[in-house]
Amino acid sequence: MGTSSMAAWYRGQDDPQKAHTRLEALDDITVLDLSYNSYAGSFCTSLLAEFGAEVIKIEPPGGDFLRTCTPYGILHKGEGLNYLTEGRNKFHVTLNLEKEEARKMLADMAAQADVLLETFHPGTMDAWGIGYEQLKAVNPRLIFASITPFGQFGPKSNIRMTDYDNIIQARSGIHYATGEVLPEGKTLDDMPWAVPTKSGPWIGAAPAGAFMASGIMAALYWRDISGEGQALDCATSEAYASFDDWAYQWYQETGNVAERFGNLDIAGWLYCFAPTRDGAVFLGALRLEQWQAFADMVGKWDAWGAAQWKEMAPFMAKAEQEKWAGLVFAETQKYTNQELVAMSVDYSKNGRLAPIAPVIAPIGTPMDTLKDANWNDRGLFTPVDDPVYGPVVLAQAQYKMTETPPRTKWVCRPVGYDNGFVYLKYLSYGPRKLRELEESGIV
Repeated sequence: MGTSSMAAWYRGQDDPQKAHTRLEALDDITVLDLSYNSYAGSFCTSLLAEFGAEVIKIEPPGGDFLRTCTPYGILHKGEGLNYLTEGRNKFHVTLNLEKEEARKMLADMAAQADVLLETFHPGTMDAWGIGYEQLKAVNPRLIFASITPFGQFGPKSNIRMTDYDNIIQARSGIHYATGEVLPEGKTLDDMPWAVPTKSGPWIGAAPAGAFMASGIMAALYWRDISGEGQALDCATSEAYASFDDWAYQWYQETGNVAERFGNLDIAGWLYCFAPTRDGAVFLGALRLEQWQAFADMVGKWDAWGAAQWKEMAPFMAKAEQEKWAGLVFAETQKYTNQELVAMSVDYSKNGRLAPIAPVIAPIGTPMDTLKDANWNDRGLFTPVDDPVYGPVVLAQAQYKMTETPPRTKWVCRPVGYDNGFVYLKYLSYGPRKLRELEESGIV
């Protein structure tokens, strides 16, 4: 089967537009989501909900704090934009776990559930009488998942610190080496931005959510084999720290600490973002031949002595990278993003070292990405026509599957929107009982 035929086959089998016609892998799984003020927890259950699990998001009567997180205070029909991205496919109910009757209701629901995810400080659920050991007694098949700042054990596990994403980033060690270098002889008064730099999105929380979702699915598989549930424990900073590539091994072997190197990379040259006449591009030329091809492409083969280069190692030293970066950036600023891309493509066909060429990619804005023809063709930004919030664009269908694809069925729900449905289904509570619970502050 040729490349075009394979592409047509994949499109026919796993086009996200057809996802609603396929089965859902987790459609027999019930998840109680007790994450509060936790993007990691919300992200975790969003992944499970995309695969068809019935996720019941349990909020205090005032709603989750995450609903208020949004740029410049912008709300869409009462909801912060951040929460709209992680409320998908979830049923939303309210329950005041500070009250004993509410905890009894939760225990009754946990007896019927497959998974319970919580993000309270360690010991809180146990003190309320709804910890793992207590719930396991009534439901031995329950998978009890906890996401916290420092984990369920360890010398810092009892620190009652809010699990903000910036704290996760700060404690991971990754962002110590992220950001601009303060040059010798300069001060922070000269360059106040030359400090460790946070990521723009809430990237610190996402790994913990993804790891926990993976762990939950593995636990479900193990339960099918053994008949037993289990407790899962994930610390957010611990999860994000695992993304720090080689930094820990380098320190262990040599005692060297990875320091900030701005836009450059101590693990490889040429590997950076470079300024252009109308923005910036990513430059990738980690192999000697690619680095030579870049020099040739910008007309510096002779001036830079590219024919005499024998290996990449000399270029990776910090001083050498800083020297060559100035020369490289002076060249890239002569061209626009698209001109550099076109030059690379042309060099791969007609250059001295063709088909070898440097890798060049324009750095796009969010709008550029939103309008990217490839991502739109693959359904990444297909608007969801939500019955409450109207058409909303979400990044979705990041992975395609031929038999049980993920999907977004609805975007979000207002606080307590599904109280009637959920409490009738799981506790047989009708409208009169719900009114009593509302009046007593339990839901």
